[in-house]
Amino acid sequence: MFGEYDLVHSLGLVRGGGGGERSAQLYLVTFIALSVLVAVVAGAAIESGEEKTVEKRGLAGQLQDRSDHHHEHHEHVKYVTITKKVPVPYPVEVEKHVPVPVKIPYPVHVEKKVPFVIEKKVPVYVEKKVPVHVDRPVPVEVKVPIEVPVVHKEYVEVPKPYPVHVEKPYPVYVKKPVYIEKPVPVSVHIKKVKKHH
Repeated sequence: MFGEYDLVHSLGLVRGGGGGERSAQLYLVTFIALSVLVAVVAGAAIESGEEKTVEKRGLAGQLQDRSDHHHEHHEHVKYVTITKKVPVPYPVEVEKHVPVPVKIPYPVHVEKKVPFVIEKKVPVYVEKKVPVHVDRPVPVEVKVPIEVPVVHKEYVEVPKPYPVHVEKPYPVYVKKPVYIEKPVPVSVHIKKVKKHH
């Protein structure tokens, strides 16, 4: 949004000098007053021609025009009044944007006095451990090596499977007798059984 200052500068109304801003404000107020005056005059002109009378002919009027020379005494005229609402201008409060200085924070480098630690080399005495001989008559166990008989185990060989090369089998032809069926007449004896009464 433009402020008043930006609007005046964009219109080029400000000139150099100390009273430039006052004259710019005067120009701006004059411009607004003239625009409001023009709007009021235009609204008054619209109000004067607000009410219009429109003649509307009905079916009887059309018949009258056609047969005017026959029936002159039948005359019906219908009047319709149309009222149109025209908006009337009214004063509106206009917000004027005045430039206000806004404080924007920006970083400023400030030297801070920081205490520095200065190392002082001080000699420190470190105690060293020195071996001291102390007589303590304590019995000490001395291990003497003793010979122990070692039994040697006898190892027996156990048969284990091992790979053997086997030749591939080949086909062997065996002679077999072939039987041929021949129809031979066979005599069958039937025994007669006698029944007892």
